[in-house]
Amino acid sequence: MFTFHIKHLFISAVAMAVLAGCDDSKEDPTTTPPVVEPGDNVVFFDDFDSFNSAYWSKETHEAGWTNQELQSYSTSQVKVGKDDGKTVLILTAKRTGNKIVSGRVNSKGKKYFKYGKIEASIKLPETANGLWPAFWMMGNNKQEWPACGEIDIMEMGDAQGIADGTSNKRVNTALHYGPDVAGHEQQYFAGNASVNLQDGNYHTYTLAWDEAKIEVSIDDIKFHTFNISDNSYFHSDFYILLNLAVGGAFTNIYNVEDITALKDGQTTSMYIDWIKVTEIN
Repeated sequence: MFTFHIKHLFISAVAMAVLAGCDDSKEDPTTTPPVVEPGDNVVFFDDFDSFNSAYWSKETHEAGWTNQELQSYSTSQVKVGKDDGKTVLILTAKRTGNKIVSGRVNSKGKKYFKYGKIEASIKLPETANGLWPAFWMMGNNKQEWPACGEIDIMEMGDAQGIADGTSNKRVNTALHYGPDVAGHEQQYFAGNASVNLQDGNYHTYTLAWDEAKIEVSIDDIKFHTFNISDNSYFHSDFYILLNLAVGGAFTNIYNVEDITALKDGQTTSMYIDWIKVTEIN
């Protein structure tokens, strides 16, 4: 079945004007950050001892900017803080009445990669009903979506998972590409992980990417493999994004009152312990 869960297909006319250049401005899950040794061929590592603006940009967008999402994005909802003794990046969704504000960051123009092993240790909130955390990548180029290319490594909280009661295990991963919105194509996969990924622990989400394939793993267990050997959209530099969305097309929730995972006066957060990019030999 063809499934729409696209980050830029459900957009307002105002949001369309912002799309130029796609500019959007695992082992034991409780283990410590990986040791970075010279022989590891590490090309990027951030364990978020501080927020490094040479690596990351905080985004600001109005509610409904894309995918009919209910939250706005504010720099105030992105910070580095402590969690379980770790210093981590924290993206926090906050609801006040019918207003929701959350956090989103990207490494566009700062840290971008062609091929390699891209890993992140992330602790997710309980998503159902209505939260939509994501760890993904977009082409670091001046093409409009979907011509720039998009790699969704991990998304959770979709409408099917809500309907099935499997939101804490159901993961979506996808590739999006094509000459324009009308010519959009995707390779898409959704399935249940072997464990609850919203259990209050950190889990590692990994993308292994080379000239032939893109392989997604969760806690070092292979989840899905995409063939890209004949797909020209995925052989150039891509940058990293992390965000905690609320409602919208992916969740099939468009009314704030139907968001049960974030009640009036509440906050909830997505925590990122570290991100590591390694060359694949």
